[in-house]
Amino acid sequence: MSYEQEEIESALIEFVRDNVVAKGVRVEPESVLREVGVDSYSVIEMVLFLERRFGIELPEEKLIPENLKSLRALAVCAAETSN
Repeated sequence: MSYEQEEIESALIEFVRDNVVAKGVRVEPESVLREVGVDSYSVIEMVLFLERRFGIELPEEKLIPENLKSLRALAVCAAETSN
């Protein structure tokens, strides 16, 4: 099944706001993840969330800094993987 970037991005933002960052931290699609308090363990949680929620598998070679810099970059990567 193919998912749109916007759908993935929206779910990812909600997940990060509810489960990863401190209450009151503003999270936008282009927020630099490390600047809002996302650490490497949280990145793993986000990847697992995407894989479970959307039934996709993000290959290890896609988990590069460029694809993990923001929620939008991760959503684009996930959307490409789902196609």
